[in-house]
This record gives sequence, structure tokens and C-alpha cells, in this order.
Amino acid sequence: MSKSSCTVTINGKKIKANVGDTLIDAGLGGRLVIPHDCCSGQCETCRVRVLSGAVDDLGTREKDTVLGCLAVLEGDAEISYDPVPIVKTIKGTVESIRTIKEDYLEVRVRTVRPVTWLAGQYLRATFTGYPPRDYSPTTPLNLDAEEGVIVFHIKVYENSIVSSKLGKEISVGHAVKLRGPFGNAFLRRQPEPILLTSTGTGFAPIWSIAVAASMGQPGREIRVIAGARTRDGLYMRDAVRWLQNHGIPITLTASDGDSETVLRDRPQDLVGPLTADHVVYSAGAPAHVEAMREIALSSGATFYADPFYVAEEDKGLTAFAGNLLRKAVAPFGTASAGR
Repeated sequence: MSKSSCTVTINGKKIKANVGDTLIDAGLGGRLVIPHDCCSGQCETCRVRVLSGAVDDLGTREKDTVLGCLAVLEGDAEISYDPVPIVKTIKGTVESIRTIKEDYLEVRVRTVRPVTWLAGQYLRATFTGYPPRDYSPTTPLNLDAEEGVIVFHIKVYENSIVSSKLGKEISVGHAVKLRGPFGNAFLRRQPEPILLTSTGTGFAPIWSIAVAASMGQPGREIRVIAGARTRDGLYMRDAVRWLQNHGIPITLTASDGDSETVLRDRPQDLVGPLTADHVVYSAGAPAHVEAMREIALSSGATFYADPFYVAEEDKGLTAFAGNLLRKAVAPFGTASAGR
């Protein structure tokens, strides 16, 4: 007769659980919160490492990791996850809105107290009077970071509920609530070579990881591939110069590239050989992230994903059905709905 109860050990803590519980539910039953957000298998925040035991991954396994919101216990098991900052809600105000390039903004939010986040994570921003949106905090393109100020790169979509209002109805002094951080695609201290790929404003978390790795992990091999639907979407010229000056190769690509300074290939087609020693971070359009996932895992590389999904509105305009989807961005080579 099969067991109806089991023991799951999470980061060394033994918890009584039921066979069939998701890993997140099992943890909550023992007053232990596994980091999570969407609970629908999209955000990757809850990805945990299975050390031993009986876990049904329900199709989410990547190497020795599974998604805690979907994977269920089949018996006794031991899992672990990386320590991350505690999720908090912090108030702030818009300090500045600057056009980086046409339809691309840098938005700075000054908070009442510092927000702790790891390079590659994301925050949920709610501008007062508007629905929440998920954005990745990032390093300023000119590196003039300031304590207590969070920087976002935001693509403006015509007639969108939030992004089209930035610099207009949403201006300097507008109240904001930030909740987080969330996400599993954050920089770890690993000696292996790192490949960073992005499309659109997926460059925001990739840029923050590149800077943090370069400054905090000297000697680590880093390579960056940044793509956009068209050359107009390559807003990161200041960052490109910094990366090149620090010996970090970066390849830019767009569908209308000139084949010299900007290539025409899709980012995932420029990866080149990977080995099991590589660590790959990919952010941006889901199609790009999934293509990179397949390439990385087929090579045995470690893969961290930050897919940007389109936020969907319902008839109430400010109410959103179900859990909020991830950050909206145009897929490489296609058009996308706005935020």
C-alpha cells in the first residue's frame, strides 16, 4: 500500500508532507516559504534543486532542478534552493523619466528605504492608479548608481495601459509601490564561463548581471549577445562601450542589421559551441528564451531563464485575470502587445 504521508527536507529542515503535495505547498505546511511568484510555471522563481528522493517533476526538470509550484512529492525527498532577499513591499516616487532612445525610457524610482535585490531578479511596480507591471531593476547605462534609487528600462507601447502613460499621466513625483524581488535568473558565485543573451528590454537584467560579474567576480569569462527586432531597439550603446572597455565581448543583432556593427542573425543562432561548464542566462521574448533553453540544456550547460510575457488586460481595464504575467516585450522579429 502506498504511503499517504512523507518527509521532505528543504535546506536541511525536515517537514512532514503528503504524497501529491507540490514542493511549495509542502514547504508552506512546515512554515517554510520556498521563493515563488506566479505559481503557473512561467516565472521560474520557484526552481529548486532535487538532492535525492521521489519527486515527479511534471515535465519541469532541467538537470537536477524542478519547478516547486508544479513538481509533486511521490515519497520522501530532499531539496534545496539558493538563499534570496526576502520579498517586501516598499513605497517610492518617480524621480526621473529619461528617453534613452525613441520608445525606450529609463525610469528611476526613489524608495523610502533601500530595496535589496540580486542582479537578474525582477520587481513588481505599481504606479498609483494603474495596474502592476513587472520590471527588472538594472544598473544605469552610465553607471551613476545611487543608493535608494531603483532604475528600470521600459519599452513604450502606443495605447498601452502603463508604458504609454510614462512621462505624461505618470510623471516625476508619482507614487509607486515596489514588491519583490522575484526570479531565479540571478547571478551566482560560480567560476564557470558565463553567456548572457537578451532581446529587447531583456537587456536590463542581462546588463546588471554583466556589470556585477565583471566587478565582483574578476577573471570570470563573460560574453554578451543582445538582440532587438530592429536596430532602433538597440538602446544600449553606452553599455556596449563599457563592456568593450572592460574586455567583455558583446554582439549586437537585429533583423535590419548592417552585417558589420549589427548582425542580422537571431541571438540564439550566434551562440557557438557550449560545454557543460558554461552558465547561460537568457532574458526577453519567450521564443528566444525557449530556444536558448534547448541549446543550453542540449549542451549540458546550466541555464537560467527570465522570459518576458505580455501582460493581459480584461474588460475592467485595471483588473487583470489570474496571476499577472511577466514583463511585456516585442519578440525578436515580431510585434507584441503593449503593457
